[in-house]
Amino acid sequence: MLISKFKNADVEQEILKVEEKYDIALPQQYKDFLCKYNGGHTPKTKFRVGKISSDIRAFYGLGEVPFSFRTLDMKEWIENKLLPIGCDSFGNYILIGLSNEGYGKIYFSNHEAGDKLVCIGDDFISFLKHCKSDKISAATKRSIKERETALIAKGRGSIITDDLRKMWQDEIDKYGNMIQEEVEL
Repeated sequence: MLISKFKNADVEQEILKVEEKYDIALPQQYKDFLCKYNGGHTPKTKFRVGKISSDIRAFYGLGEVPFSFRTLDMKEWIENKLLPIGCDSFGNYILIGLSNEGYGKIYFSNHEAGDKLVCIGDDFISFLKHCKSDKISAATKRSIKERETALIAKGRGSIITDDLRKMWQDEIDKYGNMIQEEVEL
């Protein structure tokens, strides 16, 4: 699986703060992941476990990062001995179990199915083995001028509009500086 990790300075202290605040102990595999990557964007990443399949938009990180635990309402999840660790494009959660019988297991919560939990991994690493990513293509990082030139060369310059340029700019802003790396734990 490929990830564009978040900044991970002071993550060990942030882990301790979360564990203390919620009176939990995070599974070691997941702590190792946070220390190394602190979550991150996971564009073009999908998983399939049994009958459950979806994408992964991002894994949550700690501190001042784009996808952070601080943006979530944690009370209900923690009371149910679960911690959201990621989400898909539809806002469904990927969670890690914190209870004795479910400790370290990975679950999928689909809000369209009443937030029914489905186990999708016996532990974090086994779940990651079900995740497959495609690299962000070099074409995604091309400038607007390069894209216009390519369409004109193909005789398709007539489709270039301000809306298309805006869509291209949004894509460049999102993916232009993103560096993907293979998750290794």
